[in-house]
Amino acid sequence: MTWHSLFNLSTMEHRHLLSAYAAVLMIQGGYVGWIAWNWLRMKDPRR
Repeated sequence: MTWHSLFNLSTMEHRHLLSAYAAVLMIQGGYVGWIAWNWLRMKDPRR
């Protein structure tokens, strides 16, 4: 499978694979954003 064939949405397998990749990237991005949000809001324990 090449990059060109991955974005060929003419078959159901390619559509499913691309949607699975997109879902995983969205979940990982949300998790990284949640960690960054909580990290920035964390109070300094020394104060």
